[in-house]
Amino acid sequence: IAGSALLLAESVNGDGRGHLHETLAWVRDAVGAAVYVARYTDGEVSITQYADGPAAPVVDEWVDFRVAAHASAVGKALLTQLDHDDRKDHLARHRLTRFTPHTLTSQQDLFHQLDDRPPNTPLLDLQEYAIGTVCAAVPITAGPKAECVALSIPVPDPGRLKQAARLLQSEAAAVLLALIVAGSTPPTTRRPEDTLLSPTA
Repeated sequence: IAGSALLLAESVNGDGRGHLHETLAWVRDAVGAAVYVARYTDGEVSITQYADGPAAPVVDEWVDFRVAAHASAVGKALLTQLDHDDRKDHLARHRLTRFTPHTLTSQQDLFHQLDDRPPNTPLLDLQEYAIGTVCAAVPITAGPKAECVALSIPVPDPGRLKQAARLLQSEAAAVLLALIVAGSTPPTTRRPEDTLLSPTA
């Protein structure tokens, strides 16, 4: 059951918004999992769009995503785009609570995971937010706010997650362009290849 943080953003008339929904649905079918777009706004994690289906259910939001950034792929993909001080500010407001036996509760370990991963590697949630669910997220920032596209799989299957994460990464540019067309993400003077999968992402 989707919680309040998974509600779609207010509907906006226009072909751009329809194109965004179609793009997310296409990515959902390609990766075989529910797909989300998230943004870091006013110091909080916010799910702004999602695409699910009978064979691709959304994750059960049993804990508000705003307080679970350290335990979710979405949160990690947004935190990794913040500077050190902004990360510390976020974690000062939201404690590193243990939600499952796999949840990281050490700030040092979390920062190490965010900063020392191989370049262009998706951020993962390996049953850290909820037992039985694994997730992956790819930063797609091209505007002033940190954003990402993510997926969730309600089966802890490392092989399936790895394949889905690779597909999600390959389609991240399509989601970014759809967000720009829809007006959800302002365009910048930077080239998409400079921002989509950079080492800091």
